[in-house]
Amino acid sequence: MRLFLQLSVGLFLLAGTLEATAQAVVVKSSSDRSGVDENSWLFRAGDSTSWASPKYNDRHWAQIDPNVDLDENPTLWQTGRGWFRQTFRFRRLRNKDVTMTIQQFGQSEIYFDGRRIAVLKPARYDSGGSQRIAALLPIRIADTNRHILAVRYAFRRDPTFGAMIDKDPFQLNFEVSDQATINLLDNQRNSAGVAYLLVGVFGVLSLLHFLFYRANPTQRVNRVLAGTMLAFSLTFLIDQADTFTGTLTLDSLRGALGQISFNAAFALLLLSVYTYLGRRPGPLFWGIMVLLVAGALYRVFIRRIPYTLFWIPFVLVLVEYVRVSWIAKRRNPDPDARLPWNSLKATLYSLLAIILVAILAGLLSSIFKVRDGLNWLAIPMVLLTLVVLFSIPLGLSLSLVRDYARTYLSFRQKFDEVEQLSAQTRIQEQEKQQLLARQNEMLELQVADRTAKLEQSLTELRETQSQLVQREKLASLGELTAGIAHEIQNPLNFVTNFSEVSVELVDELKEEAQAGRTPDVLAIADDLTQNLQKITLHGQRASSIVRGMLEHSRASSGEKHPTDLNALADEYLRLAYHGLRTKDKTFNAKLKTAFDPDLPKVSVVPQEMGRVLLNLLNNAFYAVSEKHRLQNQGGFQNLLGLPPYQSTVSVTTRRVDGQVEIRVADNGTGMPEAVKAKIFQPFFTTKPTGQGTGLGLSLTYDIITKGHGGTLTVESTEGEGTEFIVRLPA
Repeated sequence: MRLFLQLSVGLFLLAGTLEATAQAVVVKSSSDRSGVDENSWLFRAGDSTSWASPKYNDRHWAQIDPNVDLDENPTLWQTGRGWFRQTFRFRRLRNKDVTMTIQQFGQSEIYFDGRRIAVLKPARYDSGGSQRIAALLPIRIADTNRHILAVRYAFRRDPTFGAMIDKDPFQLNFEVSDQATINLLDNQRNSAGVAYLLVGVFGVLSLLHFLFYRANPTQRVNRVLAGTMLAFSLTFLIDQADTFTGTLTLDSLRGALGQISFNAAFALLLLSVYTYLGRRPGPLFWGIMVLLVAGALYRVFIRRIPYTLFWIPFVLVLVEYVRVSWIAKRRNPDPDARLPWNSLKATLYSLLAIILVAILAGLLSSIFKVRDGLNWLAIPMVLLTLVVLFSIPLGLSLSLVRDYARTYLSFRQKFDEVEQLSAQTRIQEQEKQQLLARQNEMLELQVADRTAKLEQSLTELRETQSQLVQREKLASLGELTAGIAHEIQNPLNFVTNFSEVSVELVDELKEEAQAGRTPDVLAIADDLTQNLQKITLHGQRASSIVRGMLEHSRASSGEKHPTDLNALADEYLRLAYHGLRTKDKTFNAKLKTAFDPDLPKVSVVPQEMGRVLLNLLNNAFYAVSEKHRLQNQGGFQNLLGLPPYQSTVSVTTRRVDGQVEIRVADNGTGMPEAVKAKIFQPFFTTKPTGQGTGLGLSLTYDIITKGHGGTLTVESTEGEGTEFIVRLPA
């Protein structure tokens, strides 16, 4: 438990280290290089050139360093201008010139012992451009007296995004002239190098965890760690962007984004350890999250948080990180689960080393009066700070790597076992192959025999199928023939009657001719002419009926011809009706037609379309005859007092949406849903055995859909009737 308390104290120090590094690890040049004793800077808001005089009494001025951010100097922030003064002296005479290195935000006038020596104003200051400027001012001082340095300072108040301002007025250092430029570049290079190193390392870690997550989405901790590393990378990248923000507007936006990413990085860091350890977030977790969000919003949009309060949520994050890691260590004896805890110990040791280096620097500076040459201590400080920064997030990453390593080793062991089993399996496979080779020879003989039998069965099946189709065609032809016989009978009766009458008229003609009555002869000749015309007319009618029968019975060539569907439907309606009446003399039905007179001719195969109509009409007449038989059986209608049932079959043609539609409807028995779903299946029939093959509607469906590119649908209500709808391309 003592180690836990030590880590908690160390994490508070870590928070300060993180802020210092997040703001950029900079090795600044010290005025000690030039041997200068400097008093504190003094500040006063306002503007008066008399304040540059060495004789001016500035004891009432406020002690404010120009390194303090603009928004932390309220009077300067409100007025936008003011004066800074400082007293300094050289500890010993110098033989070399001294250069003042100035990095400034805004404009200024530099006064040395009351004499203006420089005016520093950015080139685009007045046009709203960058307010940043850097300058090197060489001066020669040949004595060790005290001198007054006064700076007349002003800045442009740009619009800001929120309250996040991170700009100080200026930084001024004394350097040996021949080293000033080199030191300035070294400082910038070191600062940028460390910052971009952090950006790159955390960016690469973010990418790696994202790729791990893509490879294995079940490990959500990789997704959280990818976000954590990305937030840290953005924090350092945004901080380094301070070099490129030359206006308060850009700086406020940069500061807001940096603050949000910094808080988000800590929030995701805590979430990642919770996710890795499989802990459910509790009230403490959510309380810390609320503090992080509230702190970021307050800092960005309201005002700067006091430094002592600013670090509370971040310290709480790290303390909670330590707490849950400690609990996981106590509950899990697995050494691999202690990796986050081990990374915390590395953090603590690095912090202690940083403290020791700082103490060493203090001793060398105060006791042994060693000031020059202490910059070499910055190297271990930077390295130790990097260890502190990387140890915690890398601890989680290493934990995941160890998990992957354990999984890989486990897979490797399993793979070795599989290899051994595979070797045994190969031996068994060779034995099986020999056995299978012998069995395959036997199977090939059996398969050849079975194949021959199957081919014979398939041939017989095809012959049977062809016979069934032909039987269906012959059945429809038989039904058609009965109707045709009835249709032929009428014109034949007329021919017979008119022939008999004509014979009698010939006899009368002879008698009248012998009697010499010419007018009567001519009248009888006219009657004979009319009778012969009628005989010719009815003979042609019989001939056309026979031709239609021959076309139906003839094998179809498959050629399509423009066909009058109205005439075709009317003809087959009468043929189907009379065909049924030849079987049942008592059957009567009401025939309705509604033919569209403007119906265009449609390119179809007439024989096949005739079969379609005949099949649909035969089914319709069968349905109404069955309903007539059932309802009139035993005087059922009379018992209920219902009107007598009237069988009705209708045929309708019309043009709809660029298609020709034929509807065949009846008021027969109708069909239930179960039957309606199967009527187009081959060999399905509802007729008694021996009365139907079950191929009629199946062939009809194929003719319409496959042969003519149309559709065939059915609408039916059980007990009320059925309607078949044929649609063909016009």
